[in-house]
Amino acid sequence: MTRALVIGGAGFIGVAACKELMRRGVETIASGRKERPFGTFTSYVAFDRTDEAQLERALAQTEPDVVLDLACYQPHEVEGVARHFRGERYVFVSTGVYPDLQGKPAREEDFQPLDGDPPPSLDYREGKRWCETVLSRHDEIPWTVIRPPAVFGPADHTLRIAAYIQRVADDPRKDTVHKAYNASFEGQSLRDLIEGIARALGVPARLHPIPFADMPEGASPYGPDPRRGAGYVIDRARRELGFEPSAIEDALAETLAWYRVAKPSHPGYANREKELALARDD
Repeated sequence: MTRALVIGGAGFIGVAACKELMRRGVETIASGRKERPFGTFTSYVAFDRTDEAQLERALAQTEPDVVLDLACYQPHEVEGVARHFRGERYVFVSTGVYPDLQGKPAREEDFQPLDGDPPPSLDYREGKRWCETVLSRHDEIPWTVIRPPAVFGPADHTLRIAAYIQRVADDPRKDTVHKAYNASFEGQSLRDLIEGIARALGVPARLHPIPFADMPEGASPYGPDPRRGAGYVIDRARRELGFEPSAIEDALAETLAWYRVAKPSHPGYANREKELALARDD
């Protein structure tokens, strides 16, 4: 039986990943920095992956065939994996790392490894770019990169999708070594997502183009850069991984059902009146 260590396995994506791995008959071990969290439904090991000695001990203890890394955006942490992992596959979960492509949908090859050495301080997106760059320099590791540009679903602690719901409601089978894959909805922009929420709620989507510089703090849950307006090309993931995204309508329906029960509130919603004032002035 294949054994997988899921670093970040108690988080939002990690819990879903562990469920799917177990459904497929994989011996699954979740990991995180805290002692075994309440509700964890699989084997669990606690360690701080930023401490290389702890990482080395955890890999020696669990002896995984596969490492699914959901909690890494510092390049030196990838170097630590390179030094100590001896299994069959290291799956690094990245993000939308692409440069501005002037409205063109992103293909995997549109990201090229960076030159030089990483700076000492990195934000999340730049950190992922440098992690991929470091991986590209380690041919001895059987790595695969997965690039989900954005995720949502029930119990998402980031409340990114909740931010839009609130605003609308108030009206390894193939040779994947050393490859990256876009894992996303196909051709879905942020506008498409908001219009889908409106349809699911049965209300009109009233959209107003406002410059990000004019918007109040917290208005965009994705910050001043909502990533890619033109979406992602997923042909390679379909062809080589058999990947097929969920129907956006089904994903939104499940998330809306959770939202109606949990009723979370995104922090930026406190400035909703300022947002509406900008729309009235538009």
